[in-house]
Amino acid sequence: MAENIVQIKSLPGIKRDGTRFEGDNYVDGQWVRFQRGLPRKIGGYRAINKFLTDVVRTMIDYTYNGLTYVHCGSATKIERFYIDNSNNTSVITDRTPTSGYTADDQNVWQFDIETKLSGGIPYPQIIAQVAPNGEFLSNNTGGELFYGGLFDTTPLVEITAIPTGFSCTGGIVALHPYTFAFGNNGYIAWSIPGDPTDFTGSGSGSVNVTSQKIVKGMALRGGPGNSPSGLFWSADSLIRGSFIGGTALFQFDVLSTQTSILSPSTVIEYDGIFYWCGVDRFLMFNGVVREVENNLNINWFFDGLNYAQRQKVFATKVPRFGEIWWCYPRGDATECTHAIIYNVREGAWYDTELPNGGRSAGLFPTVFRKPLMTGAIPAVNPIYYRVTEDEDARITEEGELRVTEESEAESFRLWIHEQGVDEIDGQDIQPVRSYFETADISLPVQSQVNNAIQVQLIEPDFVQSGPLTVQIHGRQNARSSEVEGPILTITESANTVEQQVVYVKEQRRQLRFKFESNVIGGDYQMGLVLAHVQPGDGTTRS
Repeated sequence: MAENIVQIKSLPGIKRDGTRFEGDNYVDGQWVRFQRGLPRKIGGYRAINKFLTDVVRTMIDYTYNGLTYVHCGSATKIERFYIDNSNNTSVITDRTPTSGYTADDQNVWQFDIETKLSGGIPYPQIIAQVAPNGEFLSNNTGGELFYGGLFDTTPLVEITAIPTGFSCTGGIVALHPYTFAFGNNGYIAWSIPGDPTDFTGSGSGSVNVTSQKIVKGMALRGGPGNSPSGLFWSADSLIRGSFIGGTALFQFDVLSTQTSILSPSTVIEYDGIFYWCGVDRFLMFNGVVREVENNLNINWFFDGLNYAQRQKVFATKVPRFGEIWWCYPRGDATECTHAIIYNVREGAWYDTELPNGGRSAGLFPTVFRKPLMTGAIPAVNPIYYRVTEDEDARITEEGELRVTEESEAESFRLWIHEQGVDEIDGQDIQPVRSYFETADISLPVQSQVNNAIQVQLIEPDFVQSGPLTVQIHGRQNARSSEVEGPILTITESANTVEQQVVYVKEQRRQLRFKFESNVIGGDYQMGLVLAHVQPGDGTTRS
């Protein structure tokens, strides 16, 4: 058999389930995504706020007059700041309610925004619900409601006009001009139109729609005469609520009694279709409830998930690349250390480890065009000083500075993602490691020839910044030891004839290619990469 030229390419997605030898998808990867069926590095991230005082579990944003206002909810408080068009952030103000609020280490917030008419003038309000749901989805105590002007910096105020005996343990959702609150025993209440702070006045109402606790609500496009409409998730069912007018005002239909939900924060809308994570599968609603097929890493996810921390799992998305991310605690981790990613354009699943010890909450791009995520692990804020003759003139701003051994208190970062290609935290710039590994190429499988594949050289084709490396992995059979070849460099530019190709001289009966970028400024998009191969020896054991 003479020398052949083959394209180094696998099917999009990273296959974690089953054996490594079985399947045609990529078998390993980190910080890599797929576009047009080909791998490319996920973007970098930069810390733009370093002074959040607790682990953020919930975020909501609202952009007005060039500023994006962000409210962050943690177990201990609500913090608020804004971001300008240059990604600078304001000081953080504490908006934690001072009255009617019960502090609890298990507190989880839900936020939404609704307009309240004041003297005929609409004024956006942030509506906040909190309950100690951090340990159990089925928690049935401690629900509280609050509100405040979206642009204000004062503490939120308790909503007291609620039905007698109602404990809002489930959450809230704005279906303009109504605000809905929900909780135990399938109970849903709605406010009077135009006032999200009044759930008892004329035009308000309530109903029990199922037996289980309602834990999540989202706005749904309604037809003529049925707007506003919304979806409500209970622990075991999905319910649709639609405006019908008259005395009843709203009608509720149970769409499925055979669903589940891992945590309220796993629900996300993508182009009018709702996706969420159940307790043992991924689901979607596009008019009917359906399972989202995942034959690549569903076992990897559910077998690796720390179920004791399931309430911390959250969903976000990167529409620029067609992705939905579910961030989750893996193994014995207590914070979200990994993400499983569904690419709706490619129809592919893959995963990645999250940076800096993990992420705790996320916001997807809307008016503010980049994803935002909060760090799950506290970091120390160093004190800097200017490089001048008077090195005792120390300041706490960044510029042409050097770090001292002193430091300020630990705090949590807000990261802007898809920003450049590196990790940037103040003056500290680190490379973001990204790699992918192809499926096995095997002559016994492809050509029914019992020989190893010998690779002579590789013709790289990448949109590339900085050097890449390539390494041959493989083994003689599915049960033999893994053998890794030497790490070879693919230069950014071919300045000599020898740099135009990569000379390899490696052989395996089951052979894979691993490409990696791990330098400051490093980036890549794979193109049509070719390998020159020929049959090697016929040894089946090593």
